[in-house]
Amino acid sequence: MSIFTQSEFVFPYSYKFPGQASDERILFVTRENKIMFWTRLAGVIAAAVAIGIVGSSLGAVLQSVVGSQVSSPIQVASLVFAVLFGSTGWWWISTLWQKSIMLITTQRLTKFVYTTPFNRHNLSLPLDMVVDTGSYTKGFTQALFKLGTFTARSSASSSGAATDDPDRVNKKYFYIENVASAEDLQHYINKLLTSFRHAHERLSSFRPFLPNLKGEQRKQFMEQYPEYWS
Repeated sequence: MSIFTQSEFVFPYSYKFPGQASDERILFVTRENKIMFWTRLAGVIAAAVAIGIVGSSLGAVLQSVVGSQVSSPIQVASLVFAVLFGSTGWWWISTLWQKSIMLITTQRLTKFVYTTPFNRHNLSLPLDMVVDTGSYTKGFTQALFKLGTFTARSSASSSGAATDDPDRVNKKYFYIENVASAEDLQHYINKLLTSFRHAHERLSSFRPFLPNLKGEQRKQFMEQYPEYWS
């Protein structure tokens, strides 16, 4: 089954993705938090309901003026359009959320972003090009739902002069937005970077990232899977 159609990602991360090297191991894979998915769906449903209400109200007004011969087709057409808009919007948003994924591997940070259900772009940042990392909460929505943004800065444009060019700015940073464990993810990637630079030969057995694995749970995991280290 394609990694883009998995309903959820669970350890062990034995999935395959396009462009994966033969010796490249997935350490973590995720999507945007499902709260954002449901928020967008709620917006589509609200818009579909509004279309239906407006069409029905307009038909009622016209019925008192020109009769049901004109108003009834308008009401039916608005209802059909509202259903089509809602169902198409539901499919569109569901597909984009399902297919857009982010991965951490033993070689890079990478994400596949679907702009339509049929088109995507792939962004990757090799670990040896990561200068530093950060995590923060951005905006009211992330604060409300306790989500965060992880960012990694690339060495590709870190030494040049300041610029207002959006393309250059986009190349400078790698973002993972609307995730529930952004700070934990940052700490994990910092450990991964240290291991990549100073213990590269042991990276094949580096511990995968499991959100919320802390304290006693982490100790139990390491005992259960002694082949991993971090």
